[in-house]
Amino acid sequence: MSGEKNFQKTYNNLNSAQKEAVDTIEGPVMVIAGPGTGKTQILTMRIANILRATDSAPEQILALTFTENATANMRDRLAHLIGSRAYRVVISTFHGFCNNIIKNYPEEFPRIIGSASITEIDQIAIVEKIIDSLPLKLLRPYGDPTFYVRSVVGSIGDLKREGVSVAEYKNICRKADREYADISDLRHEKGAYKGKIKKVYEKLRREIDKNLELAEIYEAYEASLNEKKLYDFNDMIMEVLRELKSNTTLLAMLQEEHQYILVDEHQDTNNAQNKILELIAGFHSNPNLFVVGDEKQAIFRFQGASLENFFYFSRLYPKAKIITLANNYRSGQAILDQAEAVLSGKSPLVAFDKKVGPLIKVGGFDSPVTEYFYLASDIQAKITAGAEPNEIAVLYRDNRDALPLSAILRKCGLAVAVESDDDLLSDLDVQKMITVFEALANFGDNERLARLLHIDFFGLAPIATYKYIRQAHEEKRDLIAILQEKEDRVFELLSSLKVASENMNLLPFMERLLKESKLIEFVVTDHNARGRLETIATFFDLASSVVASQPGARLADFLAFLNIAQKHKVLLKKKAGQGYKGKVRLMTTHKAKGLEFDHVYIVGAYDGHFGGRPNRDKLKLLNEVYALSAESQKAEAQATDDADERRLFYVALTRGKSEVTITYAKIGETGREQVPSRFVTDLRPELVQVIETEKWNNDSKTERSIFLLPERETGSSLHDVQFVAELFHEQGLSVTALNNYLTCPWQYFYRNLIRLPAVPAKYLLYGIAIHAALQDVFRQGKDKGIERDFLLASFERHLRAQPLEVGDFSETLAKGQKALAGWYDTYSATFNLNVLTEFKITGVLLTPGIKLVGSLDKLEFLGDGQTVNVVDYKTGQPKSRNQILGETKDADGNYFRQLVFYKLLLDLFEDKKYQMVSGEIDFVEPSDSGKYKKEKFEVTEADVTSLKTTIETVATEILNLSFWDKTCDDAKCEYCGLRRLMK
Repeated sequence: MSGEKNFQKTYNNLNSAQKEAVDTIEGPVMVIAGPGTGKTQILTMRIANILRATDSAPEQILALTFTENATANMRDRLAHLIGSRAYRVVISTFHGFCNNIIKNYPEEFPRIIGSASITEIDQIAIVEKIIDSLPLKLLRPYGDPTFYVRSVVGSIGDLKREGVSVAEYKNICRKADREYADISDLRHEKGAYKGKIKKVYEKLRREIDKNLELAEIYEAYEASLNEKKLYDFNDMIMEVLRELKSNTTLLAMLQEEHQYILVDEHQDTNNAQNKILELIAGFHSNPNLFVVGDEKQAIFRFQGASLENFFYFSRLYPKAKIITLANNYRSGQAILDQAEAVLSGKSPLVAFDKKVGPLIKVGGFDSPVTEYFYLASDIQAKITAGAEPNEIAVLYRDNRDALPLSAILRKCGLAVAVESDDDLLSDLDVQKMITVFEALANFGDNERLARLLHIDFFGLAPIATYKYIRQAHEEKRDLIAILQEKEDRVFELLSSLKVASENMNLLPFMERLLKESKLIEFVVTDHNARGRLETIATFFDLASSVVASQPGARLADFLAFLNIAQKHKVLLKKKAGQGYKGKVRLMTTHKAKGLEFDHVYIVGAYDGHFGGRPNRDKLKLLNEVYALSAESQKAEAQATDDADERRLFYVALTRGKSEVTITYAKIGETGREQVPSRFVTDLRPELVQVIETEKWNNDSKTERSIFLLPERETGSSLHDVQFVAELFHEQGLSVTALNNYLTCPWQYFYRNLIRLPAVPAKYLLYGIAIHAALQDVFRQGKDKGIERDFLLASFERHLRAQPLEVGDFSETLAKGQKALAGWYDTYSATFNLNVLTEFKITGVLLTPGIKLVGSLDKLEFLGDGQTVNVVDYKTGQPKSRNQILGETKDADGNYFRQLVFYKLLLDLFEDKKYQMVSGEIDFVEPSDSGKYKKEKFEVTEADVTSLKTTIETVATEILNLSFWDKTCDDAKCEYCGLRRLMK
């Protein structure tokens, strides 16, 4: 179906309010969109309508979302509407958008570009040192000096998210301090407490004093980051905001680039994000700014701040059109009426389907185990009756609720997918690796070595380990000495790894550990290989984040990082496993935002857990930080203590399409009595079906027997057609991935699709820095010309960001600067400055099921502005023309295939906006004789047709897994070796 037919078919099914939102493409618009009212559909349809009704390019449309999942969902929906053009629309999170601004205009952000990013753990370490060094009274309590460390880190993050600088915050605190002294009724005027400060003001005094101390810490924290050339996660938005306020040239360019702006989940945007929006949209008094939100679903900001977004928009754009979507296409009226009972609003939702639908079920059980046993039985009954398991969701309040719940559901035979943020450090494979790390760091320590010897992938029999430990004890000898005598293989491995840990940087060492310990080989044989590999990759990513802030980090630095995380109880998140087809989905209510399910279970709905929670805000920022208007301050003052929790419960209720069940335990795990959540008691009784719980409460024998059952194996195998297809469609096919597949299908599978943890070889890191420097110099060259010194300095800066060993860095720096200097001297007189560098094509469709992606080093424009010569830089020894074409014995043709692939990409991009007439391989390093070389080729239509056939064949093999039992010709191929180990 054509794009126009797709659009018209969808448009005809919209209601009048939805059509109004889609049709109003000019001027400021705010859409109040409650749950299930078609918010994402409206956003994508409006983008499609802008493209069909105006001459705007897709790149001129900016759509900002709150999460990466929302970004992917919006782009996927848009692709179904308008095809390949959807990949050219700028759809991003706020952080992703700001990060791209910094990457595209690096010279405007010297603080970020010249610095290293830090993690939350790094922030904690910095703040802990600052607190220890400052003369603080409140934020460094005598009994526990580090008590406020995490709260301080969180508050500094909040300040930056609200766009409040150190100077602005200090002014806010000083003003509050002055105003406190001027309070007319500060003290009691009579009675026993005459002359003393009133209790309500004592609390305010303490709050102001805490903020004054926080201002000192904030100032020292920012000074520390600047001194050490570091920046944190929130600095990306802060720096972009700061630059846009002062740099009118950059602001004008961004205003020109983004003619239409759409914002999803506007109720959760913070002040810094709103200010950036205001600046970019500020060229016109009535800009094309379209925001969608619902104050009742604001679960990431407190009530006053989320309401302020509405008032702020209305004040800024008094002529804005306000559209309310009240028709709900998701739930039955019974669910909507109960949601309204929990949280009422101006426009109650009306079900499109006029049927009332099933009543909400509520049940209180004698214990959490009985509660979960009921859930398992009820879910199983639904599946038996034909419900799709992945259309059943169990929602809970906190991440920690997942473990006992998932264990019992598995014991009862259910396949489940836990999608909440689990603790990475609690994973068994991660714990095993940490055990190895600690044993190596404390080489010879008997206790740590004993724990290591029990790890399965070392292959020691338990009885042998027991004997070695006992022998060491009886003979009063070190266990390492016994191991040297009895198990020379393990001893040699540990000795080798110990030397490596002291002499190698962190990432190369970890890659070596994974290979030499045979951990990866051990994992791929497991029924849950996919999930375990994902977790190991996440742990490797965590190590990469340490290297980002400490380029020379080693094992000892990583262990110190992990120790800080454990000391301060920081949740290092383990990615939720991909693939939930055929599984019941378990997640927090926060995670469920934006999702919908046929059947929803809300568990643990007792007071003190879901509502009625104690206020844990140890360090409350002054309200002035949030720049609340009088209306917002009034709303915040009137808000109840549980307003945030109430909105969260509202979100949970409105996830259900057909049925919602709410459960709680009357007796908690500690034996304390529990009452239902206040939100449960707010439900309309005539729309509640009470679960008869006696059967479950009286069946204590069944309850006890649950613990004796084995958990059902619900692991995720690598041999899964749907899983591979999802990854293939999500990632698309690049020419590197294609070349890897043609070399060895398993090299593609493990390196490109699964992405096993690996550190690029030294020559690849060298190539990354070379490419980045050439990109920088040509980007700057448009305005300032190509400067030799700038090129060499840029290469050094990018090389320092790579995880190279100290000795390798010096050698590689000298090699690269010599090569680039010679390259510059050879070609500087003939540089074409009319270019696009690092031209990214994030997706074009060869066929509806084959997405192609790529990044072209350089497009050189040839006179008419449409025809281009595509340049691809190569490091290493220059190749002959025949080698590039693949016409010699030692050639694979990958270089020429790359040029053909680029022509195919450009042919499919924006109706051949750029016509590639030639492709050029530019060798940045000289030959042995010292000469630099380029080879230019014309790519024919026959070349492109042949490549299309190859791609379609490869895609079919990948999607059908027809390569599964194939291996390549290399008998020593490590990737084929991993395949042979699979069950």
